[in-house]
Amino acid sequence: MDKKITIKDIAKQAGVSVATISYVINNRTDQRISEETRKKVLQIVNLLDYKPNSSAKSLSTSKSYNIALYMMPETSLLKRSEQLLLIEVLSEVSTHYGYQMIIQDNKEISKLNHVDAILCFDATLDFFLRIGDKNLVPVVAVDCLIDIPWFFQICTDYMLLKKDADKHFGDDNYIYLCLTPNNELLKSFICQTFREVKFVKDLNDFSEFTDQNYVYNQDALNTLMAGKENTCYIPYDLHSKMDRVYRCIDLAVNRIPDMEHTQFV
Repeated sequence: MDKKITIKDIAKQAGVSVATISYVINNRTDQRISEETRKKVLQIVNLLDYKPNSSAKSLSTSKSYNIALYMMPETSLLKRSEQLLLIEVLSEVSTHYGYQMIIQDNKEISKLNHVDAILCFDATLDFFLRIGDKNLVPVVAVDCLIDIPWFFQICTDYMLLKKDADKHFGDDNYIYLCLTPNNELLKSFICQTFREVKFVKDLNDFSEFTDQNYVYNQDALNTLMAGKENTCYIPYDLHSKMDRVYRCIDLAVNRIPDMEHTQFV
């Protein structure tokens, strides 16, 4: 069995300290390292196919490389379907950025000492604030509006969605279908964006549809509405949205100032 390459092996090959290897791997800009040394280290890392694990990165940067995810309890199968899709994509993007995602019990809100940031998906304002009050790490709102400027908030771009819907059916000549948000500010924002909105809670709501035009963008609704006449599914790129979430996490974790805390994707 091949011997696992360690950071000490990289340091020995490069003729530098373990700390220097750590600084280069983690792209630390607060340390003075020559460009020649940086390139040498990266070449050896590539040559030996070294992949730093989360534990090693945590020791060298004081980061846990863990991200906590809170979601509201849901009884609707449609809402739970959307939650599962988000978890799948978020887990994939987390791995890409070198983080591990931990799903938290929403009944036990306490201070989290083992994470670098916390994500709240489709949360009420009260739920979000309870988490924010308990923790000093960055808390990011996903698909919920908080109306507090120092929190990052990443939300679906409903204005762009309306623009695409108007092109398809004509200005306001349709009903926008949407799973009922838990967040009242977001719900109000959606109602202000579209002339007519129908919020869907469960499968029983689908018996009330008429022959009007319908627009929707959530995967769970598309599964049920696919093939029906007078409908328009406008999907959005969930991977790009979660990528934006992690870019905001990076800004927040590294305390990099950014005035655009509310971002629509």
